[in-house]
Amino acid sequence: MPISIGYRIANLAALTAIAQENRPDGYTRLVQSDADGLPAWYTFIASSTATADGNSVVTPDDGIGRWIKSSGTGGGVAFGGGNLCTSGQCAIGGKAFQFYAPQQSLQLTVVPGFDISISTGSTSIQLHRWNQAPNTSLIGREFVQALPNTGGKIAVTIDSTYRWISFFAKNPAKSGQYDGVCFTMSGNVVTLLGYS
Repeated sequence: MPISIGYRIANLAALTAIAQENRPDGYTRLVQSDADGLPAWYTFIASSTATADGNSVVTPDDGIGRWIKSSGTGGGVAFGGGNLCTSGQCAIGGKAFQFYAPQQSLQLTVVPGFDISISTGSTSIQLHRWNQAPNTSLIGREFVQALPNTGGKIAVTIDSTYRWISFFAKNPAKSGQYDGVCFTMSGNVVTLLGYS
């Protein structure tokens, strides 16, 4: 299907006016001026019925599907936060990440690093979010999604209640039991480094 309109869109009104035949599922467009007047990338998800907020989630004029904003301005990820260790020691990164502001459907790409061994399986990596600082008693932890040992893409919503995330992976040295993982975040890429 040929797309006959430009790749760059002036604003959200122009984005929502794109006809259904010109917005295939997974199609991404650059909006020069989002609700905050900044450039941002939006991806069309045909099956989405997420609640529109006029910026992070935008409904097309015909009401079918949703345009989902990539985090940050200009398509990059710009969020405040930092890694922290909750137990053990991480030579690089931390075992949790604390966000300083909300993120709606934040898309993360999870990649196992060179020096981590993860048991093979379709649910070998888990993402959790927390309603309090992560702790060894696992109080306040909520499961978000599982990924295979090879990693992949995952989405998480951060709000005033759930401000922290952490990853667990099946550790072959512990008979495939889930173990907390040290990781770094660079933009929206999470690199799993090892166990502490």
